[in-house]
Amino acid sequence: MRFRLVLVVAAATAMFAQGPGGLHMHGMAAHSTTAVQNYLNLTSAQISSLQQLRQSEMAALKPIYEQIRPLRETLRTQEEGSSADATGVGQTVLSIKSLEQQAAPIRASFQQQALAVLTAAQKTQLAALQNAMSLMPAMHEAMSLNLLTPPTSGPGSAEFGPEMMPPGRFGGR
Repeated sequence: MRFRLVLVVAAATAMFAQGPGGLHMHGMAAHSTTAVQNYLNLTSAQISSLQQLRQSEMAALKPIYEQIRPLRETLRTQEEGSSADATGVGQTVLSIKSLEQQAAPIRASFQQQALAVLTAAQKTQLAALQNAMSLMPAMHEAMSLNLLTPPTSGPGSAEFGPEMMPPGRFGGR
């Protein structure tokens, strides 16, 4: 029974590790759009439209995420408890998954509206960006093996040098 509980909790933790993230989904906080604006050659009007769509999406998803938040807190409490009930954990996980499934078509609809703001040329550029995104795990692994040099300047890049590395065999203090 205890093994089953650990298995359910591990699965739940893995499932939510990359979940939608509530109202902070996909870095919606006040981040700069300069890099994407330059890459896709977006106009100010397009940026404004995309930001308005994103705000509308957040408003549409808010009721769902307000239901998810207490369920995640319940799940966290269940995980920390010494006598957690595997059935209760499973039911909580399924409730969260059900709500996330309700959010998926809303997100898809708003993404289609956002794509409609782009020109054909911008959509082609975006496709290249989407393809590059699939390479991110390989890029991170290559950087960790010192095969690639991380970017050192520009929007969204972090200055990463030996002083930021943890102490040990490969550098750091």
